[in-house]
Formats: sequence, structure tokens, C-alpha cells
Amino acid sequence: MIRLALHGGAGELALDRTDTREQRSALRRIAERGRQMLQDGAAALDVVEQTVVLLEECPLFNAGIGAVLNRDGQPELDAAIMSGIDRACGAVAGVMRAKSPIRLARAVMERSPHVLFTGAGAEALNRELGLEEVTPDHFITEVRLRQLEDAHARGVITLDHDDAAFGTVGAVARDAEGHLAAATSTGGLTNKQPGRVGDTPIIGAGTFADDRSAAVSCTGTGEAFIRSGFGFEIHARMSYCGWELARACREGLDEVRRLGGRGGCIAIDHEGEIALPFNSAAMFRAWMGADGNIHVAVGPDDAD
Repeated sequence: MIRLALHGGAGELALDRTDTREQRSALRRIAERGRQMLQDGAAALDVVEQTVVLLEECPLFNAGIGAVLNRDGQPELDAAIMSGIDRACGAVAGVMRAKSPIRLARAVMERSPHVLFTGAGAEALNRELGLEEVTPDHFITEVRLRQLEDAHARGVITLDHDDAAFGTVGAVARDAEGHLAAATSTGGLTNKQPGRVGDTPIIGAGTFADDRSAAVSCTGTGEAFIRSGFGFEIHARMSYCGWELARACREGLDEVRRLGGRGGCIAIDHEGEIALPFNSAAMFRAWMGADGNIHVAVGPDDAD
């Protein structure tokens, strides 16, 4: 059975005062593209990569074009991808010139002997492998510039949805062969200190996949997801304790909260069960469930 889920970030968004129709429409459109790929027999790894590429190209979310800006007004982009077949994975952090961070992450996985590249080394690899390169201003939008100005004025660092911005993106999938994959891409936190890296490119924290358990992509307070080892914790709770996916994710998020974090995750297990839990006010998400239809939701009880 094929399954798909994607997210567009989480945070303490004032749902009663925020128009989310554009974001919902974008999530539905991109999810429908992923569903079609799966129905056509595409591998889970290809589906999550392409889904995240489309999310990176959508300025409504905090990844690629429209990513939030660091303290110095620059985009610093992180991404990771992982296959559940053999735990093959690739990740990049702090890139400003790779047009598609998730494509670079996959190239790291398939075309290098390493897992994680950062900064200048990641940019050099992007050029060496012949992937598309842009200038940093390619990613910057007026909305993000205004958000940074506001964060500077208030002296705060914000999650992507705490200021009506829209967030970190990710996708998980189960293909017709029963294989799982996960991919995540982000610009991080508005007004973050340059060089800060969150959970997205940390395999076993913000991104994880193993055919024996689940594929997981996270969004929220990256430091808490790193400290909890969130992605691997889901695998461990399922593999070692025999827990079902929903319980593993729920108790994993309890640990994130205990560590002072908030956010959520999307996850699909080896049997095709889907979990989309979050402990913040909102998490933008879309999924294809057992009925084969695409569903979209933002708050706790507003699926359509």
C-alpha cells in the first residue's frame, strides 16, 4: 500500500487571525503530485525528494525560496534525505548557493562517501557535481526581510510559524514495494545566529527512515529534537519496545516538550500507518491515507 505525508512547519500560529488558504492549496497541489508519482510506481526516495523540491520552490514556506533569514540577513539552508532500505542518507547545512538543498543532500548520499557537508564545503561539492547554483538573494523575499526587521526590533529568535511565517518542509513516503523514505529542508529560525544548525540535517534527529520501523520528518524547536534524538527514538520505541507508531511519536514529543521544545512530526510506519502529531498550536500538513484521498490540515481538528 502506498502512503504519503508532508509538512510545512509548526508553531504557535494564531489560527483565528491567519488566512492559510494559500498554504493549504499549495500543500494539496504538491501532495497530489507525490500521490501520482507513487501511483505510477515511483520509489519512495524519489517521491520525497521531488515533493521537497516543490516545497523548496514555493515561497510560502521556510525552505529554499522564502526561507527565513539569519541575524545578518542571509539565508542558511539545511536539508537531509534518508532511505529506509539500507539507511543510506545525505545531508547539508548552512548552504546559501545550492539552488535545491534537498537535491544536494541526495547527491551527498549517492555521489560521495560521506553523509554530511556544511558551508563552503557543501557549496564546493554542489559546483563539483554540476548541480544548479544561485546567489543568496535568490532565496530572499520581502516577507522574510520584514520578519527579520521585526525580530531585530524585538530582540527575539522565532520559529517559522510564531510570527505568521510559514515553515520548515518535509515529506515521508511508503512505496508500492513497501520501502520507506524521508526528506526535510529548512531555513531554520528567524534572526538565528549565523552558523546555527538545527535538527533537520541531523540524521536520527529531524530526519530518519528504516524499513523495519518508520520514516520520520520533524519541524519545531530543533535543539530539543536533537537532544532527544527524536527520529531514532521513534525507531527504538517501535523496534525494541514493540510500540505502535502513534504511541512512539506521542511519547517522543512528550520528551521534546520536557526538554523545552515544541513542534511536531510526520511519520509512516512499515505497515503504512500514518502519524501526524504536534504539541504546538499548528502544524501545516497534508497526507494520503487509506482512502487514497489527499487531506490537508493546519490546526488540531480542521482537516479537509
